[in-house]
Amino acid sequence: MANDPNKVIYSMIGVSKVYDKKPVLKDIYLSYFYGAKIGVLGLNGSGKSSLLRILAGVDQDFIGKTILSPGHTVGFLEQEPRLDDTKTVRECVEQGVQETVDLVNEFNEINEKFAEPMNDEEMNKLLDRQAKVQEKLDAQDAWDLDPAWRWRWTRSAAHPGRPR
Repeated sequence: MANDPNKVIYSMIGVSKVYDKKPVLKDIYLSYFYGAKIGVLGLNGSGKSSLLRILAGVDQDFIGKTILSPGHTVGFLEQEPRLDDTKTVRECVEQGVQETVDLVNEFNEINEKFAEPMNDEEMNKLLDRQAKVQEKLDAQDAWDLDPAWRWRWTRSAAHPGRPR
């Protein structure tokens, strides 16, 4: 069973990381069960970011082994993400959820087409497509997407108090 809470989905085996001959991580062994919530605590320079970059597969330059069970993925948000200076914060956020943005746009386009004249067959096709898109949006809880990114971008240090 893929979602078994007793199944280990990720393991680090004897992982070590060295920067300029200085060990940052030494002989780390850890495993995560499906559904586990983790936190990484430590002093500055203790290797937290290095550990997470290895866990996410971003850093491949380490000693040891990592294993991610098939069918599972690891997401990673850089501590200092590289953002495109030519884009607004909203555009950067939209890029991160592009699949959902595309679905919302398709849903809106479908609704605009309902104002156009069409025969019964075209109407039924459009209704079927609308239902499929709406089902995907419901599954992603995408109806709250706009208020969520509006909250983030209006409080952003890049755009304090106002979107551009």
